[in-house]
Amino acid sequence: MNSKQLVTTAGLILMTGTPAMATDTWFVRPYVGLSQMSDLSSDFSNIEGLSGDADIDLDTGFTGGIGIGYRYTDRAAVEFGWEYRSNDSETTLNDISEFDDGNYASNIFYLNGHYQFEKNDKWQPYVGAGLTWVEEIDIDLERNGDELSYSGDGDVGYQVFGGINYDLNQAWKLQSELRYGSITDIDLEGEGKDIGEFDGIDYETTTLQIGLVYDF
Repeated sequence: MNSKQLVTTAGLILMTGTPAMATDTWFVRPYVGLSQMSDLSSDFSNIEGLSGDADIDLDTGFTGGIGIGYRYTDRAAVEFGWEYRSNDSETTLNDISEFDDGNYASNIFYLNGHYQFEKNDKWQPYVGAGLTWVEEIDIDLERNGDELSYSGDGDVGYQVFGGINYDLNQAWKLQSELRYGSITDIDLEGEGKDIGEFDGIDYETTTLQIGLVYDF
């Protein structure tokens, strides 16, 4: 069983296998966070007349998103959401052509299952897993005011996460969460006049985020 099947199975368990009281509550969840990505190596072809290996160095970046979900028991919930992420990048092609600025960014939609553990006073930890779908992932290569852009879409990945909610009042919660996501083997093609492509590039993220949850 591969990683996506494992996450799908875990999500189904979260969404269907939890004996608890029904709550019938909707919630909305805006959040922001720090995005951490490991440096990457990728194949590329026909960029600035070169083909070969690319090294992509990534800085800590920013993420923000919003989800809307439904709690059908006091322990289990499903959530659909959108997320934007951007990490500054430096890219080197074949150890020859260097782009000392740029960014690696995405727009992603996701479907998650949540499981909440027993509440301790105002604190309630939770875990979850879900699938992600890429609306767009792109990388920009910038040097001396010039920019090359490459993008792809339609890929499917997964994410797992854990966090804790703190009750501010009956409707609002403060939330902190640690999340890992993975989308692999992405092809990014040149946009507009930019030719060439990156092949088999990865998009693996670790996010420390904070948000607010409103139950209605």
